[in-house]
Amino acid sequence: RKIYVNMPPPASEYDDKGNLIDHSYVPNRIRTAKYTPLSFIPKNLFEQFRNIANLYFLFLVILQCIPLFGVTEPGVSAIPLIVILIITAIKDGIEDAKRNQSDQKVNRAKTLTLSHWKNVNIPEETKSRFHALHVALGFFCMLAGVDNKYTHAYRLSTAKDVPVSKVELNFDDDKSPLNEVDENASSESASLNDDQQQQDFLAPPSSSASASPAPQQQKNFLGKVRQRSDTIGSAFNSMFASAARRKFYRPGTIPHSEVQWQDLQVGDYVMIRNDEDVPADIAILSTSEKDNLCYVETQNLDGETNLKVREGLKATSELRSVHDCERAFFYFESEPPHANLYSYNGVMRWNIEQPVEDQEEECVSHQKTEAVTYNNLLLRGCVLRNTRWAIGIIVFTGDDTKIMLNSGKTPSKRSKMAKATNPFVIANFILLAILCIISSALASAFFSAPGSARFFDFGIEGSSGSYLGFITFWVTLILYQNIVPISLYISVEIVKTLAAYFIYADIDMYYEPTDTPCIPKTWNISDDLGQIEYIFSDKTGTLTQNVMEARKGTVNGVSYGIGKTETSIGAEIRRGSIYSEKDLDDANLSDLDEARRQMYQKQDDLFENKYLGPKPTFIDPKFFADLGQQNAHSTAMIHFFTTLALCHTAIAERPDKQNRHIIDYKAQSPDEAALVASARDLGFVFLGRESNTLTAEIMGEKKKYELLNVLEFNSTRKRMSVIIRPHDSDRIVLLCKGADSVIYERLCSDFGDQHELEKQQVDLQASTTEHLEEFANEGLRTLCLAYRFISPKEYKTWNRRFQEASAAIYNRDEKIEQVSEEIESNMLLMGGTAIEDRLQDGVPETIAKLAQSGIKLWVLTGDKTETAINIGFSCNLITLDMELVIVKADDRDDTLVELEKAIKHTDSLVGEKRCALVIDGTTLKYALEPKTKDLVLDLGMRCASVICCRVSPKQKAQVVNLVKKGLKVMTLAIGDGANDVSMIQEANVGIGISGVEGRQAVMASDYAIAQFRFLEKLLLVHGRWSYLRTAEMIMGFFFKNIVWTFVLFWYQIFCQFNGSMMFEYALVALYNLIFTSLPIIFLGIWDQDVNAKVSELYPEMYRMGLRNDKFKPWRFYMTVLDAIFQSSVCFFFPYMLLLGGPLEPQGRDQNGMYELGTIVSSIAVIVANFFVMTSLYSFTWIQQFIIWISILVYYAFVCIYAQFNTFIFAGHDVLFGTGCYWMMLILTIVACFLPRISAMHFLHQYYPYDNDIVREQ
Repeated sequence: RKIYVNMPPPASEYDDKGNLIDHSYVPNRIRTAKYTPLSFIPKNLFEQFRNIANLYFLFLVILQCIPLFGVTEPGVSAIPLIVILIITAIKDGIEDAKRNQSDQKVNRAKTLTLSHWKNVNIPEETKSRFHALHVALGFFCMLAGVDNKYTHAYRLSTAKDVPVSKVELNFDDDKSPLNEVDENASSESASLNDDQQQQDFLAPPSSSASASPAPQQQKNFLGKVRQRSDTIGSAFNSMFASAARRKFYRPGTIPHSEVQWQDLQVGDYVMIRNDEDVPADIAILSTSEKDNLCYVETQNLDGETNLKVREGLKATSELRSVHDCERAFFYFESEPPHANLYSYNGVMRWNIEQPVEDQEEECVSHQKTEAVTYNNLLLRGCVLRNTRWAIGIIVFTGDDTKIMLNSGKTPSKRSKMAKATNPFVIANFILLAILCIISSALASAFFSAPGSARFFDFGIEGSSGSYLGFITFWVTLILYQNIVPISLYISVEIVKTLAAYFIYADIDMYYEPTDTPCIPKTWNISDDLGQIEYIFSDKTGTLTQNVMEARKGTVNGVSYGIGKTETSIGAEIRRGSIYSEKDLDDANLSDLDEARRQMYQKQDDLFENKYLGPKPTFIDPKFFADLGQQNAHSTAMIHFFTTLALCHTAIAERPDKQNRHIIDYKAQSPDEAALVASARDLGFVFLGRESNTLTAEIMGEKKKYELLNVLEFNSTRKRMSVIIRPHDSDRIVLLCKGADSVIYERLCSDFGDQHELEKQQVDLQASTTEHLEEFANEGLRTLCLAYRFISPKEYKTWNRRFQEASAAIYNRDEKIEQVSEEIESNMLLMGGTAIEDRLQDGVPETIAKLAQSGIKLWVLTGDKTETAINIGFSCNLITLDMELVIVKADDRDDTLVELEKAIKHTDSLVGEKRCALVIDGTTLKYALEPKTKDLVLDLGMRCASVICCRVSPKQKAQVVNLVKKGLKVMTLAIGDGANDVSMIQEANVGIGISGVEGRQAVMASDYAIAQFRFLEKLLLVHGRWSYLRTAEMIMGFFFKNIVWTFVLFWYQIFCQFNGSMMFEYALVALYNLIFTSLPIIFLGIWDQDVNAKVSELYPEMYRMGLRNDKFKPWRFYMTVLDAIFQSSVCFFFPYMLLLGGPLEPQGRDQNGMYELGTIVSSIAVIVANFFVMTSLYSFTWIQQFIIWISILVYYAFVCIYAQFNTFIFAGHDVLFGTGCYWMMLILTIVACFLPRISAMHFLHQYYPYDNDIVREQ
């Protein structure tokens, strides 16, 4: 898209009718709500009738409205369906109303925009003769939630002209930015200057200024630069030149006004003030900071709380006042909207007009460009911080903004049990079809039977057996409809919603330091948590804290840093140390405190470090002794730590305005912040960045460096570089830090005749490699540092290509990476760093419990093999009794050989030792190919633990997919960073950890937790409970429906299968809805086999879910047989006992069709509710209360309904007043449950489940 500012679009942008082409941009109004007032009823009904069960019951309701089928009260038959639809609609409506309120709050937020200024990108509104019709259509379109030209016409017609008022701003609360480089800067004077600049932008000129414009100010702004096309100043000046001839500033006009976000449009000027939210995606033109930088918090976008630097465009950095905004003319070429938060390609273009020498009237015009990148963009949802104001042009609005393009729902997931229920529902449909076919066939056969039936049917049953059979099929379909459980789906949804709430409210999974509970984001898969067989975990930030501490380093071949890491202490204990972990840790801390005191005493002797942090982590007393030697090695040390202080993109913040020597670093990764902080503690202090100048204090001496280029880090490059030029030197230096494997590939290999340098570098590479391996063995994360000098000629040539690549609109990232690759070569190694990332609390214990429960854990990490192995030992993933199987290969053939060798090796150890597999990323790349992926799967299954090292995000997802599809098992992926998102979405259940790396993983996950240890309770307690409850609940639903249906079927034997219903229809309608629904739902909500503490004490009980003990097909079919048996007892016992005639003392009839039906229905209701009682593990008062109250509601309904329905139901309450009825009731119920209780006792004694054994103990 092209966005024009103060310049009319060219003729090519208009069509034949004079209308702008492709300038109909989406409005800035957003709508995340699913429904509108007009669409709620039809859309909600459509959503609900996509459920096949609801469609089936709708079909039955329609059937019952046909008089031929003999339903006397078809309205009553619709009650269950209507209630289900209404309950679901209310739930959906409440959820959507909340979303709608949130939308309105956002749409009506206020921001500042330039007023009395024409946005040329918006087509002019013209009122046609059909304008009134367009407004009327717009009203209905608005109700339907559609944004189009009619909606726009309606909003314009209803908009009120609000008088524009001047907006007063007060920045006294924030007088100096946190990132001030000079600690002695006067915040008052800085504030004064900025307030003056602010007034220039905000207020129109005073009356005196209007009368006689100040020529000095005009000269100061436009006349102080020479007319040369290659300077930024002249470029900006030229942007104003021809605009000034066409458009003049209007004194006295109000400069800008507050407008609602929903009224903003593409191409509008916007001014954002400190701590304000960004209303749309905006290209930054200028900011209040001298270096045209601003700082944003992106927490709403990606969850990261650290501040990010964004930069205004160089060409518009002098844009300050309303006058400037009205006179500047330029246009943007932008790529179309896309969802990638970390990529944007665009370019700003403007024309330069220069007078031709000796010809005053003629001008030469040519075009200038400047690249607009992701760093020049403020995205909707960000918050401006530590910056008084920023001015920008809106590039994307509404649904085109990146935050809205990323708000797509996580792929919908269905639980394993929900999928497994479908075959059972189909089996019920088959059973229904069989019953209907049997009934219609027998009715047809009985049509010609001898007897008097034909004289009394009055032609209702037709003239032939086949016709009667056809009618009977549909009649019995209505009669047996309850065999399909209409309320099953809504009941399961209610239960899972409450299960999600219990998970959210569990105080044991609440993490107080970050005020974070466990947040279920997908509510319908809680039972899957009880069937997880494989867990795939990231390491950094998931198993570890992601709080980095720089502990050790190797400089010029000498290793520095003392103290034992958590991993090395764990290794000592495994080797059989006589001391406990606590004793070793205390001794280590004591030694470090003494060494720290000695070390910083030596530092004070060398120089004063005013910026020393409160808790230095890099400890080694010999460091400052070597630094003070003033030899080649000390020079190498100075270069190394100066590189650490300069090679980064961190922001230096001064949180304490009283003490400007306290500096905190905010970086995009914890590693980077830790390295810059350790350099600060050692006297190499990064003070801050102003424009392209880096300021650092090196051993007490302040130095400045010109920052020429930053080659940023990404997961593909695995390195970042800066190109700088010291102010006191002309030499250009490239400083690079990155993973050792990446840096070593780019080191100089051709030294020419510099043999001494070659020998020195070869020795340094060997010693550094050795030291890095030692650091990795201690569980530390390692990085390498390298540098190279660049000649001015080479730099000039390269920089031109780099700027061209940066200005490219298409494939910009690939072009920049290609150009960066050219300069990051022939580097010289300086040394390496080692950072400790300590394990989170409770990780070893949690992993041990998960292993006991039968869950296999695979760790997928980007770390080196040695680091990963040692972390594996620390966290109990690998134990001393395991055989370590390491698979490492460099090509396809080697990979095949290594895998086959590893499988043979593991086969030889079966029954002797458990194995742990370690495989690296290169090997995995070949191993995941179709030819060898089955071997990897086979090998992984033979191992108790698996660690995959140096894996990419894509490989993580491939590994999860391999196990999920190859073994057809339930998988869970847990991670905390953007690199874990693909793995989380691939797994059956995705868990995001809300840690230091941001919230990309959380946003893509099904459950969000704060610590890895919470996984234990989430799976072993909540997951197991949910699995057991859901399994018992679904079985209970099928049981009660089959009992009721077969009671009706048995009666057909005695009425020639003509479809007569022995129950009053109200009982049929309310059976599922009221009489039997609550007990089974409460079982699904509250039931516990054992409490949470016992569940965690016996993790082996989790294996019930792995084996799917409670939801096997044979259990379903046994439940069906039990239901058929109990239904026959429910019918035939009362039938046989009442066959002889009336037993009522007053002589009332008890064996009529409806009387028998009422007696049998009461028994069926009690049997269905008692089935729940036999399925319960915990007989709590609330469960017992709900069961008995459901039975009492049945009796209360019959007694009340009998007073009103006088035709067939009058007096039925009397049936319950005889002793005979209650004796019959007791006898029938005992007969029903005797086989079930006997079978349960037998299985409990001889084939107990795991939880049965634990419950007995």
